[in-house]
Amino acid sequence: MTDTKMIDNGVWKADMRSAVEAVDGVLSHAALLGASDVHIDPRIGSTAVRMRMDGQLEHVGSLPKKIHDELISRLKILSGARTDVHAVPQDGRFRVNLAGASYNVRISFMPTYHGENAVLRLLPSASAAKDSFASLGFTPEHVARIGKALEANNGLILVTGPTGSGKTTTLRVCLSLKASQPLSVMTLEDPVEYEVPGVRHVHIRHAYGVTFASALRSALRQDPDVIMVGEIRDNETAATAISTALTGHLVLSTLHTTSAVDTLVRLADMGVAGYLTAATIRLVISQRLVRMTCRVCDGTGDECQTCRGSGFLGRSVIAEVLPIDDRLREMIARGDATQSIREHILSQGFQPMAYDADEKVDWGVTTRAETISAMSS
Repeated sequence: MTDTKMIDNGVWKADMRSAVEAVDGVLSHAALLGASDVHIDPRIGSTAVRMRMDGQLEHVGSLPKKIHDELISRLKILSGARTDVHAVPQDGRFRVNLAGASYNVRISFMPTYHGENAVLRLLPSASAAKDSFASLGFTPEHVARIGKALEANNGLILVTGPTGSGKTTTLRVCLSLKASQPLSVMTLEDPVEYEVPGVRHVHIRHAYGVTFASALRSALRQDPDVIMVGEIRDNETAATAISTALTGHLVLSTLHTTSAVDTLVRLADMGVAGYLTAATIRLVISQRLVRMTCRVCDGTGDECQTCRGSGFLGRSVIAEVLPIDDRLREMIARGDATQSIREHILSQGFQPMAYDADEKVDWGVTTRAETISAMSS
């Protein structure tokens, strides 16, 4: 998969005489490798280029230090950042066509001791992104439960997990399904990642005093049917999201918790009364991402060009999906103990994430070490 014409002994060849050639070459190489992130790291005598493939950050080459400042300026021009500002962090974004596909590139600039560091997130456009729950790795049982919850015209659906667990990607599929219907769909995000046709995306701007909670209150005047809140971070946002879900809107959001049941506890910790959670919440999805075994070398990796010898290619979700039934609503409203809730949902056929992980190992989708590492995060 590596383009040997581009790299010689780990160093980009000298025919990259300008920053324009360097940026084009690095981005093209990232698309070729299927990288999700590109790190441009200034060091003492060179600029290191690292790329994240299937969740793993790898060094792929170096660029001459003499073109570093020009390269950063080129990236700032493309992304709309200020070229005359070097001492404070900046963010930007731009679109680019790579390897026959369209990408939205989100970029962050950070001043470091040896120069400005840049990290680029490559987000495939709607036409190139995975467009179904099955393609993300959800099982047929999961897909059925998620689909049923999405049929509702009000209530709260939460996707939970640590940073980098694919929550936003899962929500993008939810939004695509709702936007295909005659509905008004909005998102409130910081920052906007995936653009979905038919959806109005709103970028939260904290520098101007716009928070998730204040933007959500304003969004209600836009006559939405479905609202995605990028993340519930605090008590105010939680209360506003719950209130919105109670007034005839379907609200989708994310929360940083380790399991579906822990989500109920987290909402209580954020000051949401049990009866309000019980009245609004419809579904909780808790997920992680694991690397998938390479289908060409079957995970051996020996001199495999497809997976670059890693034994892995692509990533899959491992998940647990918890629908909220009437009995569970009563337990949440009463504030029953977490252990009692776990016993009830298991008696109703709930399958914890470990069950999904075991199945994917048995099917050869991934390895035991991958699932253990993912679930420990």
